[in-house]
Amino acid sequence: MKMIIAIVQDKYIDDLIDRFLDEDIYVTRLSSTGGFFKSGNSTLLLGCKEEELEKIDNIFREVTKEEEVHSEKGDFKISGATIFVVDLEDSKRI
Repeated sequence: MKMIIAIVQDKYIDDLIDRFLDEDIYVTRLSSTGGFFKSGNSTLLLGCKEEELEKIDNIFREVTKEEEVHSEKGDFKISGATIFVVDLEDSKRI
């Protein structure tokens, strides 16, 4: 099993959660603070089987986009989501 921890720009959250629910993938949303250029973001937690990783990765890639921001400090690329995949010994829904 895997645990996915994803920090996602708020503008993509609703579409991501809808897509995951359409695919019967359970997701937990946590409000979080921080963000580049003070943009809002949220943290998503997903527990999944190894064979679901590619489907979940594809959903993230379809919904979120990297964008370029121009400011007086320079040009920056901001990712739509930063994703961490961690081995998980067990998962239970109670």
